[in-house]
Formats: sequence, C-alpha cells, structure tokens
Amino acid sequence: MSESKTNNFTVTDFEHAKIRVEQGWLQGYTEEVPNGTLKIFKGIPYAAPPVGNLRFRRPQNPGRWRGIRRATQYSAAAVQHVQEFGDEKANVHGVPQMLAPSQYEEDCLYLNVWSPAKTQEDKLPVFIWVHGGGMIAGSGVEVVCAGEGLAGRKDVIVVTLNYRLGLFGFFAHPELAEEGGGTCGNYGLYDIRKACLWVKENIAAFGGDPNNITVAGQSGGARATGSLLVSPLMNGIVQHISVESGAITFGGACPITRQEVEAACQELMDYVGASGIEDLRKMDAWDLFDAYEKVVPTGALGNIRFCIDGEFLPENYYERITAGKINDFDVMIGSCAQEWLVRRGKGLPLEEYHKHLRTAFPDAYEQMKQWYPATNEIEAEKACSTIASDMMAISSLYVAKMCHRKGKKAYVWIMNKENETKKGHDLGCPHCAEMPYVFGRVDSGERDPFFHYHWVGADYDFMELIQDYWYHFAKNGDPNSEGRPVWKNYTEDFDVCILGNDTHMLPKEEQARYRYLFDRISAKGSDTRMVGSVVGLPAID
Repeated sequence: MSESKTNNFTVTDFEHAKIRVEQGWLQGYTEEVPNGTLKIFKGIPYAAPPVGNLRFRRPQNPGRWRGIRRATQYSAAAVQHVQEFGDEKANVHGVPQMLAPSQYEEDCLYLNVWSPAKTQEDKLPVFIWVHGGGMIAGSGVEVVCAGEGLAGRKDVIVVTLNYRLGLFGFFAHPELAEEGGGTCGNYGLYDIRKACLWVKENIAAFGGDPNNITVAGQSGGARATGSLLVSPLMNGIVQHISVESGAITFGGACPITRQEVEAACQELMDYVGASGIEDLRKMDAWDLFDAYEKVVPTGALGNIRFCIDGEFLPENYYERITAGKINDFDVMIGSCAQEWLVRRGKGLPLEEYHKHLRTAFPDAYEQMKQWYPATNEIEAEKACSTIASDMMAISSLYVAKMCHRKGKKAYVWIMNKENETKKGHDLGCPHCAEMPYVFGRVDSGERDPFFHYHWVGADYDFMELIQDYWYHFAKNGDPNSEGRPVWKNYTEDFDVCILGNDTHMLPKEEQARYRYLFDRISAKGSDTRMVGSVVGLPAID
C-alpha cells in the first residue's frame, strides 16, 4: 500500500496494521505469534447501528469516516440477559472486560479480524465465526473464540462478529411486514449475511481471498450457519460452511412459522402498551428488554426466534434440504459424543437407566443395552448423554446424505476427545468441547465458561490435528492433508470421522446403532421434537 496523508496522519503500510476498507482507514495493531506476526483489528462496523428508526429493520450500510479509525478495542456485545456482578455465573459466555463503552448495547454490529497475511496479495482463506448462545446470548468476543490461537498457527484469516439476538434479532409483526415488502423477522440472520458481504467486499485489504470464505458456527451459531445452507440469499457469497453441534433438521433447532413469532411479539406489545412499531422504536432498549424477559422467561427461546420468513428462509430446513434446495457449499458438520450432560457427574441409577431404555426403545431394548452399556451410575449417566448426542448426530448424517445426493461434498464428524482427567473421562465430550482446540485456547476446557484445565500432550496433539482439519477445509473445502488420518467425504451411509485421541472413520461394526436411530428419526422428519423427548429421557437436571 502506498503512503498517503490523511488529516495530518501518515498512513504507512500493511506491515503496521494500517489499511483502508470501503468506509475509510483503519488502524489495528500487531502481535507476534508462532507463525509470524498477526495484524489484529477489533470493533469494525459492518452495518449502521440498529437503533432508533433502524430498530427492527434489516441491517443498513455502515457510515464512512474521515481520518484513521482506531480498531484496537472490542465493541459491545448485543443486548442480552446479563448476570449481576458478583454472581458466580456472571459473564457466563466468557465476554472479556475490554468492551467500549459498555459490555452490552443495541449498537452491536461490529466484527473483528485476525490476519497472519504477510502482504495484501497473499489471498489467504477466510474463516468467519458465528458464536453460539442459542441466538439469545453470547458474542463474537468470547474468550475462547478469540482469533489469535487459530490465525496465529495457521495461514487463515479469522473473523468473529456480533449479531442481534433474541428480541432485537428476531422480532416480527404484520406492521413490519408491510415495511419490508411482505416479510419481516430474522434480523439476526440478515446481520450475519451483511457481515459476510462486508468481508467479501473488504477482506482483500487484510490479505484474504474474497472468493474463499468459510462460515462456521456452533450451537445457536450452528442453527444460523445451517440457515445459510438453505437460504437463496446466500448463493455466491461464501464457499464453505461448518455446522458444529446444531441439529438443524429437526426439533427446537428448526425455525418456526412467522405467524407464531408475530403472535408472541404482539403479546409483548400488549404488555408494554405499544399501539404500533414506532412506539417500540422510541422505547429505551433496556426497558424493552426487561419487559421481554418478563414475557419470555430468562434463558428461554420462547417464540420470539428465527422463523420461516418467506425470503431468507422460504421453507423449513428439513423440507428444503430434503428437496435438495441447498446452496453450492462444501459442508463440514458434526457434534460431540456427550452433548447433553444429563446430571453433570451426579450419576444415574442403573435401574432408572434401564427403565428409560425399555420405555423409549421397546423394540430395541436388548440392542440398546449392548450399544450403550453401563455397569454403574457414572457409566449410566454417560450412556444417557451419548444416546441423546447420537440423536443430534443423526441430523448431521441426514444433511450429509442429502448433500451427497445433490453431488455436493460433506464431511461428518463426531468428537469423543475427553479432558485427560477423571472428571473428563467420567463425563465424556460435552457441548462446546471442540472450541478450545479449534481456536487453540491452550489450558481451557469445555463448557461454563471454558474452565481452566491444564493441557497434557494428548491435548496439544489433538489441537494440532483439529486445527489442521479445519484449516484445510477452509482452504480447500476438504479437511484432508498429508500425514493426517484420512477423513472420507460422505459417499456411503455412515461415513463419519471419529475425532479423538485415536481419530478414525466409524467402523462398519459400529454403524448398527446409527442405522437404527437414523431410521427412527428420519421416518418422523420435521415433526420430530426436542432430542430428549424423542429419546424418552426426562429432564433430570
């Protein structure tokens, strides 16, 4: 980049993390990492602040600026439930104390970039991360998904982003449909699309390839990422998606009808005494959110959530995927071996476990005992978690099967890597367990919120393996590389890579249980409800 003058500042070059994007100049900072020097840019606006008259509207273009905008500090996360300070669960999603001017604001549409590129001509692959939190919580600045641990070890540009959540992300109402030309809702999904468009238009300035973009999301972010696969509005914007721990073809992970959302939103409007949308736009964001939490219990999705809006999502995921109405993306999709920790180490009496099996699987009770054996309470609890998690894995298998039917590449994984401690081996590999390894967050473990856990050799080895897979998928749409266990593209039933200390493809002799569950769930299709109820397990905790 040639030198120029702007408002008496000298704009130097890429080496010093000074770059120009469409909206103006950015000043980031550099950090030394194992593979060289990272250029880091935080708090970049990818859309206009969705406040005032822009509340409950699709994201608009960000404004331009003059001079050099400092991009050295994270922005605020989206409005969401916040624990009181002093509560032991405060900051449950690991949001760091480095947000300005506060931690959570309605003005939240910002992204962050970590680039290991040495020049702006490097054309590195781009990895966009969509955070989890059930679409009601979380942020793109969670401690575990900071980009330096991945971009600092692999030649990939990492981008994290915030998007509107809960009430502000998924409000819908007939009045908004009139404004929107017949559709409304899903503003959080439109935010993600807007961020992808911004990246496509600007990432070359960071040394990235605008034609080689991967979007990855976990949990609630997996639902959002799954929506990209079936949305006609995403064609041509990105090339690959990675769906992590999100059962996107059945149950509560699927969108509901817009009419259901509109009815729930009308309840909220009645509660606050609003005669129309303009009344809501004039309300203080936190006053409105407090009212929302009274109508929708804290931590619950309720019915103010993502929906079949007719444009971003013309139909249910299951229907579109089954009909082959999917975008031309390479897909990586999977989940952990014990997603649901049914009692968090308290154990489950064997007689209760066998009662569950007899009740839920009367046609396969003896097989289920063989497939999910247990000789004590700890093993019974872990087996229960495994059954529920295998149900989630069926969604991945179904998506991959439909992708293969359409001639598209899909790579399915189930991760069984456990913390190398007694607790880790007792509980297994729960929801979120892959994230510390993917992002190279050394000495972090899974869950609530990525507790300190001293890594040993097996953890470092697994980090190298999983980062290599994720990097090559972002680079080539194929996770394989020389010297790693072969990960087969999904071409035959149950082509699944078991990611762990002994990574391998699922052996033929272990496929019977997945075949049984696949037939059981796919027969019910989109009518299947939450995984726990399908399995027949009670809400133990």
